[in-house]
Parts: sequence; structure tokens; C-alpha cells
Amino acid sequence: VVEKLLERKQPFTYLTMDVEDPCLTVANRLMDNRYIGDGNMAYSKIGHLRADVVLATTPNIGTNGFPIPRSKRIKNLVHVFHAFDDLATYYKGSLDHYDTVLLMGAFEIPLIRKLEEIRNLPEKELIPAGLPYMDELLKKAEERIHKEKEIIENVKSWNHPEEITVLLAPSWGDKGFLKVFGSGFIEKLAEKKFNLILRPHPQSVKVEKKLLQKMEGKLKKYKNLVWDFNPDGSHSLQAADILISDVSAVRLDFAFVYQKPFITIPITFSQNVMQDFEISDLGFSWTEEALKEIGYTLKENELDSLDEIILKVLRETTDDTILAFRNKHIYNLGVSGEVIADYLIQSSKSLKQKEKEMNYFICIYQQ
Repeated sequence: VVEKLLERKQPFTYLTMDVEDPCLTVANRLMDNRYIGDGNMAYSKIGHLRADVVLATTPNIGTNGFPIPRSKRIKNLVHVFHAFDDLATYYKGSLDHYDTVLLMGAFEIPLIRKLEEIRNLPEKELIPAGLPYMDELLKKAEERIHKEKEIIENVKSWNHPEEITVLLAPSWGDKGFLKVFGSGFIEKLAEKKFNLILRPHPQSVKVEKKLLQKMEGKLKKYKNLVWDFNPDGSHSLQAADILISDVSAVRLDFAFVYQKPFITIPITFSQNVMQDFEISDLGFSWTEEALKEIGYTLKENELDSLDEIILKVLRETTDDTILAFRNKHIYNLGVSGEVIADYLIQSSKSLKQKEKEMNYFICIYQQ
């Protein structure tokens, strides 16, 4: 999106709470890029923004109890999704105070409208946009995918665990399989001689350090298991033959970008936990139901048979099924940045024309 705004000679401000954000290194007179700090100081700055259009990757701005209030001086607060997922695992009230949602796909429309109806909210503007995050992953992986297929395709028989690399990528907190199931099933896979990559969620690294230290202690004896703490997960995604995860959206990254199969370990939430998320009002997770078309979801008591299921899924999954699903459910694949940049510019112009002003301003915020 940033690149397309610059190509269109559009001035804008980019605000981030990440001191290592690569956008801070962009040197262009059209882009006012700023690190605004962390914690309450940053929240206050966002809460007092004055802008025609604010594009935010962060949900829940303005939600009661969330540290970032909705500034009354923002005319159009726009949300862009940062991964392929539906609203079920967003915290309750996640988009209630947004004016516009940039849709990944048509499947999101009835979900958003249902929440608006339940809460008696005005209808948001819903724009068929796509997913810039996915477009970037596809662009980076394209050459590697072709090279990998030329070299590796049809070489592995999917009969010998020592030939197979399994990526274990849990979510964090109460929805992460490390916290819910511990390390027992991982140890069993290691003993079966699978090559294992364990990649904790970046948020888990921040808030579950004791849990990860405990896991590292239990698993350090296995030489066929490596940990991946790199912020960029593309190396592990490329290296793995199959992915095991829980509710994490990394499953879609793996399938859509690398056309490889995944296995879901279902997490059963207590009623108390579910009340904190949009699933409590939606009544179901679109993603979890839809993913059964292209992935395998473990049934009760199948965790002990995971080694056999890995081999079975590898043999039975086809690229065609995954690609058909991806192309059906994502708008503007490969060009979402252009679509979003054009929308932001047009929205800002329209707001200024209504006020008969000549200048317009766009603010992009990322947490």
C-alpha cells in the first residue's frame, strides 16, 4: 500500500509503534514516517489523531476497555486485515467503531452485517480489496516455489518420517496448543524421527516466556527439533512439508502461498473465554468450517495417532484443491495494494470536496 501511494504521488503520514518497522527507513518527501513510541504515550497520540482517512491494521480502536480511543477528529477510520481469517477470533467489538472495512473476500460480508444488526450499528462501507499481506508473501515466495517444485517434487515417498519436515506453529495464550496440550505429542513426533521446526507465535515470545523456557527444557534432548524465533517465518514455511497448528492464520499462509497441506489441532474454548471474542455473537467460525475443505482437522483422541495422520495427509492432498479455494475466497489477488491505495486517495478527495477544501491528508497506523 505504501509503495502504491508513493507511485501515485500521494502525501501521507505513517505512524508505527515498532521501532524496527522497515517503513521507518523509507526516505521520500511524500511520506512522513514516524515512530510514536510504545504503551500509553503512543495510545494517546493515536487517540487524538486528526485526519481525513486513517488506515489501521489494529482492530478494537474505540472499544470499551481497549487502550486506544476512537478520535472524533478522524472522518473515515478504515480497517485492513493483516492475515486471512474471519472475525470469530477478533476480540468482541473489534470493528464496531470503524467506518470502512477493506474486505479480504465476500465471505466476510454476512459476518460483518450480522454483528451490525445484533448491536444496532450503522452499516459500514465494505470495499472488495484483497489482502496485501498475502500478496507480499506470494511475491516473495514465487521464485522459491518454482525452484522447490523442480528439485523436490516426486522425490519424497511420504513413507519415511526422517524424510519429512514438520512445522509446528501454535497460536498464543488460551488458543495455543503449547499451553493447552503441552509438549507430549511433540516428543512423540520427535521420537518417530520426523524433522521438526517449532515456531512459537511472536506474541507468545513476548508474553509466555516461562512457558517457552519450560518447553525448551523438555525438548532440548531431541536433535531433530529446532526452534525458530525469526520474525520472518518464510524460511520455515518454505522448508516444511506439512504444517501443524491450531486456530492460527499461519495455516492459510502455508496453504495459499506454498500449496502445502496442514493439520489443525482443534482448541475447545470455555464459555467464559468465548465471551471475549466475536464468535460468541457470530455463533461459529467461518474459517474453521471452510478450512475442512483443504486441511485435516484432528478428531477427538487422534493426537496420539498424529504420526500416521501426517503421512496420510501428505499422500492425499493436491495443489488444485488448495488453489481453487484460495482463488475463490480472496479478492484482487496480487493487486490489492493498488486497489487500497486508490480507495484511500478517492475517499480523502471526496471528504475534502464536501468541505470545499483543497488539501487532503491520509494517516496510516500500524501496531
